[in-house]
Amino acid sequence: MGVRFKLTMKCLIVVLLFIAVCRCGDDFSRIDSIRQETPCSNAGGVCTIAEDCPAGRLAEQPGLCPEQRSVGVECCYGVSVRETRCSKQGGSCFAPGEYCNPRLVFSRATDCPDNYKCCILVS
Repeated sequence: MGVRFKLTMKCLIVVLLFIAVCRCGDDFSRIDSIRQETPCSNAGGVCTIAEDCPAGRLAEQPGLCPEQRSVGVECCYGVSVRETRCSKQGGSCFAPGEYCNPRLVFSRATDCPDNYKCCILVS
């Protein structure tokens, strides 16, 4: 392979990584912009983008987030599948030496420092 091809491939990889990182930020901006609405809260759910609600967790009654329904927001009995922040999952970042029951570790967390684990806090 030529030097030019290798350079082109490296540039392509950098661009794709940049897009992935920026898109992740866009997901959080969109998730954070969703307001919780009383009908959904009263039903025990949270307003989220319908397509991001975990399978089988979308409220059977549509329209419980009426002010945002036109932009695809519905009531969900779970956290958005795009939400990867430990704190938004109800967890806390634990240092390597701290114990957390393996069943409570959220392995997709993106906001914990290296070598830390996200432990979902339960009461």
